Amino acid sequence: MFRLDACAEALKSNKAIASWKRLYLGIDLGTTNIVVVALNERGEPVSASMTSSTEIIRDGVVVDYWRAIKETEKNIEVICSKLGISLDRLLENSVGASAYPPGISPRTAQVCANVVEALGVPCKGLYEEPVAAARALNMEEGVIVDIGGGTTGIAIFKSGEVAYSADEPTGGTHMTLVISGRMGISFEEAEEKKRVKANHKFLRPILVPVVEKMATIVKEHLYKASWDFSGEPIYLVGGGADIEGAEEVFSSIVQYPVRLAEHCLLVTPLGIASMLWEEQSEKMVKEDAAHVN
Repeated sequence: MFRLDACAEALKSNKAIASWKRLYLGIDLGTTNIVVVALNERGEPVSASMTSSTEIIRDGVVVDYWRAIKETEKNIEVICSKLGISLDRLLENSVGASAYPPGISPRTAQVCANVVEALGVPCKGLYEEPVAAARALNMEEGVIVDIGGGTTGIAIFKSGEVAYSADEPTGGTHMTLVISGRMGISFEEAEEKKRVKANHKFLRPILVPVVEKMATIVKEHLYKASWDFSGEPIYLVGGGADIEGAEEVFSSIVQYPVRLAEHCLLVTPLGIASMLWEEQSEKMVKEDAAHVN
């Protein structure tokens, strides 16, 4: 998990946290946030940035293509500022990748790659979000529960492969709507309250029914997939998972131990960048070997 800790440091830092010659950009277009993680040629986190994606992405799908490009561009500009380089230099020395939620059409998934390409960054990878999350957690066997802004995704892994996946409505946005309705405040005010950890104890009675619904969705899919627990981890990832008490609620309903991944908001973008870095590194090794032969 050391790279997740480094990613969290990179997000907070106003400068590069490692040296680099080439950048591998993991671009996560989430319903609530757009997150970009940059790794160097050794696979180490160098920098990261995050901005809001409200009304740009819905249930993990890009609904405002132009704004998605502009908001992602802001993240790239922040990373350039942290590294003290021009946008042109970054573009000359980087490749990118993105991810999509389970169950969407290839054409819809391709829009995520198109956003990356529109920035001027060659898109060399397009992955399913749970696969990227599993990579960041080094998971070969177990379950990923990805609570995004609009949906709860579930993926069961066996021998490093996805054996079952699904994506259902209900996510962080639904929590915000419930807070807004119960407290009689705007959606924006409710979202702000939800993001402050100190408010979670107060908000818990309001949010527990939504978390219970998510947990019930996961339980139903585990049953549908005939999943047989034998000690494999069940991890909660995604920004919507970062609610105090979510682990306990999930564990009580699913009836298996459920853990909240460290830095859960950064798991998927780190996984995207890691998969991209691995694939490109392997490609370079093969090309070098071919030249020698």
